[in-house]
Amino acid sequence: MLTLKEFLAAKKREIWTVSSDTTLYKTLKFMAKKNIGAVPVTEKGKLVGIFSERDLVRKVTSLKQILLSMNLPIKKLMTKKVHYLSPKNTVEGCMNIMTSRRVRHLPILEKNKIIGIITIGDVVKHTIQEQKFILHKVLDSIEEGKNNLRMNIQFNLEQNVLPLLKTLAQKHPYDSYSFRLLEEQLNNISSEYYKKLISSKFNFTPTEISIIKLIKAHYREKEIAETLSISVSTVKKHKYAIRGKLGIRNKTGNIINYLNRIV
Repeated sequence: MLTLKEFLAAKKREIWTVSSDTTLYKTLKFMAKKNIGAVPVTEKGKLVGIFSERDLVRKVTSLKQILLSMNLPIKKLMTKKVHYLSPKNTVEGCMNIMTSRRVRHLPILEKNKIIGIITIGDVVKHTIQEQKFILHKVLDSIEEGKNNLRMNIQFNLEQNVLPLLKTLAQKHPYDSYSFRLLEEQLNNISSEYYKKLISSKFNFTPTEISIIKLIKAHYREKEIAETLSISVSTVKKHKYAIRGKLGIRNKTGNIINYLNRIV
């Protein structure tokens, strides 16, 4: 949990105070200039009170009173009983204190010296950021689990199921069409890999994508030609084009191993 000392170090916020003899007019002018809703009041460097917009509303109830009070010292209008925190307190704990004591600004003291102030806005913002971080971690974890599941399915299909299906098709050529349909359906299960290929920077053609699928299924050039109803020489031309798009200069370089590293 984030301590107030760590919070202040991250914010690097200036410490603004007014002396107890400062008039209401000068205090309001100072608060407007610094765009703050409350300011600690000090005497000889010691915290003696805090003045906020709420004090003005509670203690000066009419426009006439406001005008008459402009030259009053702020010590006449400030809240004297100040709730404060130490640098060891956590930001998370501030919300409970603010809620139970109904305050929106808490000075932070170290050895009786003001080192900062935390507001309800600071606490709410921190809480939102923390919840967002937790949510992103949860979503990342879910996505990682989904990706691992996809990879496991794809690996088992390519390494176990599809080779077995190919063997069965060879043993039962009279039913090869049914085996081929089943193989196509299984390939579609791991289609995320091929979606990445289609959307990749290499601009593979549909025929090249089909050839890559069959290469991953351990088909040889002749088997690819028969499956796609094209000649072996056409398969070789497409493989040459695929290698060129991937920048594989070595003829013995494995296309699939290369794709697995970059897709």
